[in-house]
Amino acid sequence: MRSFRKPSALEGDIQIAEIISETYHDPLTFVLLAYPWGEPGELAGFKGPDHWQRQFLEDLGAEVRARGFGGIHAVAPIRMATASGHGIGKSTLVAWIVNWIMSTRPHCQGTVTANTYQQLETKTWAAILRWNHLSVTSPWFLTTGTRIYHRDHPSTWFCAAQSCREENSEAFAGQHAATSTSFYLFDEASAIPDQIFDVAEGGLTDGEPMIFLFGNPTRNTGKFYRAAFGSDRNRWKVTSTSGARD
Repeated sequence: MRSFRKPSALEGDIQIAEIISETYHDPLTFVLLAYPWGEPGELAGFKGPDHWQRQFLEDLGAEVRARGFGGIHAVAPIRMATASGHGIGKSTLVAWIVNWIMSTRPHCQGTVTANTYQQLETKTWAAILRWNHLSVTSPWFLTTGTRIYHRDHPSTWFCAAQSCREENSEAFAGQHAATSTSFYLFDEASAIPDQIFDVAEGGLTDGEPMIFLFGNPTRNTGKFYRAAFGSDRNRWKVTSTSGARD
């Protein structure tokens, strides 16, 4: 497998960009290439994603390839809903998805939310910042407590953390990327108000849109329940996994 460790300045940047662009349709390969698996540091002793994470990334790649977005004509949204227990690495997977989209799709625009601000700040967004720091593409981006954006295109190439309070629903509106990807990730989605989902739908109309729901199926009502188990299930790629690591 090719490695990006310690590239020489300009030549290394070009090599990284070329190889990362090849993972546009292959998020699993991106994850295997972009992080220093097995090297001294945080990932010493780790070889890569768990089995369920690998399967999710393979399924996501298949969804991308099936649509064949060419940068002009809009394709149907990728909709993936995952019902699971706690402690299985959901926040880590969310971070990989964000890093992959941000690194392979110039001028993408994304929003990440969770059921509570504490969950968003201390779990979901913290994981996104951690894995962005570990990624070989981290020099391309700047980060804050609520935003990741491209150094040269801060207003058109970004991902933002947003509260899911109903009164904040308008923060999910107006997100469009006609020649790229508009994406949403909802963590602990079963407790996110339906109004937030409804507004986010407006950002799934052009380009190569994507929306991902992750949650513990603790409620039998609401958008997440309908997507994972109910009347909307046929519109989503649905997976379930246990609380134990594979």
